[in-house]
Amino acid sequence: MNILNKTLTTAVAASTLAVAAPAIAQDTGATIGFIGGFTGPIESLTPPIFAGAELVVKQVNEQGGILGGELKLISADGACDATAAAAAADKVINSDNVTAVVGALCTGETIGAFNGSGKSGNVVFISPASSAPALTTLDDNDLVYRTTPSDALQGVKLADLLLAKGVQDIAITYVNNDYGKGFADALSAAYTAGGGTVAANLAHEEGKADYRAELGNLVASQNPVIPAYANASGNTVLRQSRGIGQFHHLCRR
Repeated sequence: MNILNKTLTTAVAASTLAVAAPAIAQDTGATIGFIGGFTGPIESLTPPIFAGAELVVKQVNEQGGILGGELKLISADGACDATAAAAAADKVINSDNVTAVVGALCTGETIGAFNGSGKSGNVVFISPASSAPALTTLDDNDLVYRTTPSDALQGVKLADLLLAKGVQDIAITYVNNDYGKGFADALSAAYTAGGGTVAANLAHEEGKADYRAELGNLVASQNPVIPAYANASGNTVLRQSRGIGQFHHLCRR
């Protein structure tokens, strides 16, 4: 079982435990929600993650279910977007009456979903993928958790890896959201503290067709690091940097 499957299993299992207290008087099973980016910048990543959640639910039910009944899983598309995620949370919490949520996946998506209906509904959220440090300081009434490490740690570990490989300078261009900025800041701080040089640390906006202007600002280093999304700016920036032909390539998510 790989790390993603382990964290996903933990998230689903923890969400299942979270439903037990409020639902125990019903003794008729329970329903949890899954909010993730079925469309948008991580649309290729979400279906297998959801399939893993479905597998965990299937295994729970094969072992007798929960609270005297079946464990059900209802999904909604958060599109890796705070506004879309708020609508998704409204659906699963206020219409489908879930008592806990697995998700969301992108950090802004998780925060938007929770602030939209989770906090007022007193619903536990457990994300297997939201890694931005901003989630740590969210005003969440102790309702929001994650099973993946914060980028406050992951940024340090990437800095350690780069320095161990003898990479002495990098240039960062990150997607301009909680995830991108949080990761870039953690990486930059740790890399600089370790003796490396950060030639640039620049945001880029999601959804553009051309990032050559942004790439032009990174030429002080041959090693661009791109904290961004696979189906969106990350792919475009990486492809266009190859076209320029003067970079080595370091890309995340």
